[in-house]
Amino acid sequence: MTRMPGDLYVKYTSGDDGSAAIPAGEAYWASPSIWLTDPAGNSIPSAVVGEDNWVHVQVDSTNTDPRSTVKVQTWVCDFTAGFIGPDAARASSGGASGQTATVATDVSQATPGVAHVVWRADATDLINGPNPDTGHLCVGANVYVETLPAPEGARLSSGRLDVIDNRHHGWKNVTVVRAAGEGPAPIAFRLANPGPEVDVFVVTARELDGEAAMGQVEQEHLLATGFVDLADGAPDPPPVPAACLREPRERTRLAQGGQLVLRGMPDTTPLRPAEQRARFALVTAEGQDHALEVGIRPGEQVPVVLAVDTAREPGEVHTFDIVQQTRDGLVLGGARLIAVDVPDWHCC
Repeated sequence: MTRMPGDLYVKYTSGDDGSAAIPAGEAYWASPSIWLTDPAGNSIPSAVVGEDNWVHVQVDSTNTDPRSTVKVQTWVCDFTAGFIGPDAARASSGGASGQTATVATDVSQATPGVAHVVWRADATDLINGPNPDTGHLCVGANVYVETLPAPEGARLSSGRLDVIDNRHHGWKNVTVVRAAGEGPAPIAFRLANPGPEVDVFVVTARELDGEAAMGQVEQEHLLATGFVDLADGAPDPPPVPAACLREPRERTRLAQGGQLVLRGMPDTTPLRPAEQRARFALVTAEGQDHALEVGIRPGEQVPVVLAVDTAREPGEVHTFDIVQQTRDGLVLGGARLIAVDVPDWHCC
């Protein structure tokens, strides 16, 4: 496919400058430019049902000339469809039309802009989680400009986002869990077939090495949870209302220095990449392994569990990418999961 022309883009990783295509095999579903907050501007790892949740999307540009009236369309999606976008959108986030906001400032290479929309999740959005009280959904974004003389991109009301070949599209999907207790910690999700006929898909899981396990996005998400704190850093920056945010509050805090630690521990327990890899496997009714072939009928949702068993050294972080692709290697989508080892008694 040919990359869509234009200057505007949504970052797929922290170092993305929009000058090149997304390399094959990159985890483009963990964009640092899409995040959720409460109305006070505090980042949240998952939405709260029945309350206003703010979706923020940062738009960057490869052009030094400023662009005005830049618009961002967002959808909250069930990633088990094998794709995200209008055709996978949740009704609570506006359905196929999604929700649209205009970036209040001009966007250029030197000055990114941020759009904000409010999403009110409901009980039907509590899906794909390890228990009925949690949900795992993805946020998709589409950037466009309608005004003359230089329209760019297009508003969507159907179809799927194509993050690889259209830099106007972005995808955010990161989940953090506490791993405690004895035996493997199971994390459940589902796979679906986006095509019209029965097909076989390959689902794989891999653990990221070293610093990749705790990059910028991962650290921000860890700090947004209730069981992680920042020690020895600068004083917290003043609160910024959600509608005024230019970046996640956690990004601002981390830039000032400090160390991520577990809350509620008798001694300082820093978070750090695990020294030893976890034992893990994908499990279906057909078997278990790091990679499985799964036959799926159209409209069917096949349950899959990632069973993770770690050394349980408090504060160690294990990060996994779970990827669904066709037999010929076409990546349909993925999920990033961060597991943090905590003591059995840990409850913060």
